[in-house]
Amino acid sequence: MIDVGRLSHDAVREALRLHGEEEPPAHRGAAGRVLRERFATPGAVRALLADAPEGARAAFLSLCEDGASSVEALLGRGWWGRGLLPPPLDWLQRRALIAVGDDGLVHPVEEAVEGFAALTLDLADQAGSPAPVRVEEAGAIVVADDPAMLDRSVAVAAAGLRAVAPTVAVSRRPAEAVTAALRAAGVALATDEVVRAEPGAPALPRTPEDAVGPRAIRALLSRAVEEQRQVRLRYFASSRGGAPTDRVVDPWRFADDLLVGYCHLRHGERTFAVDRVGQARLLGSAVDHAPPQA
Repeated sequence: MIDVGRLSHDAVREALRLHGEEEPPAHRGAAGRVLRERFATPGAVRALLADAPEGARAAFLSLCEDGASSVEALLGRGWWGRGLLPPPLDWLQRRALIAVGDDGLVHPVEEAVEGFAALTLDLADQAGSPAPVRVEEAGAIVVADDPAMLDRSVAVAAAGLRAVAPTVAVSRRPAEAVTAALRAAGVALATDEVVRAEPGAPALPRTPEDAVGPRAIRALLSRAVEEQRQVRLRYFASSRGGAPTDRVVDPWRFADDLLVGYCHLRHGERTFAVDRVGQARLLGSAVDHAPPQA
């Protein structure tokens, strides 16, 4: 990660202005100290991300969880390497939540990550009086052993989750809808009990299965098309310089070592080559998107 001390003075001053500091300190050290204090203020980073444009919060969470990444891996498109990052990463960059390192990768700023991870619990409103109690209906409760996995789940907009503790989130949407949204986003679920796929002896119907190696993956993808079940692929796209992505796919056709289907990560039809699939998982869920009519 990159810390505040490695940011340029101009970048720190601009970030402070966007954080509400009308007259940022002219001295480099003082400006950096004020920005660190901003990030360390309980709930400040989370409140800032609550107003972020679409995709910015998810990108920040991805960097917090997975570390430095390329622009293409985050956005699905390239960057020429000069000036501001493309939207919505530019929103994060101008507020010093992320920065570009000497390696050309996008890094989360260390103090911002620490401020986001800090647990905050506001028991009083701004006037100092006790906050009123609200009773809300919850359709689903998500529990994660790892706070980073909960943040990743909360970032899935379709799940409608709201964190209530470091490892607990709730949603007003039905449990089935939340499960489907998380699965489509590639979030691993504890209910997905997985067995190793054996081409000659498939598991029970609707049992998730993992396949590694071309022969097992071919057999699993063929079954996915035949049984109209979703698959999760660990896919290495050449355009990303070998960087893997996790994708949930609705399989439509599989022939000549090419799988054609609906990619939930890219929200459209995509073709996947077997020799770029590092691992495939046959999910228990049925496809959501039918192939287009010819």
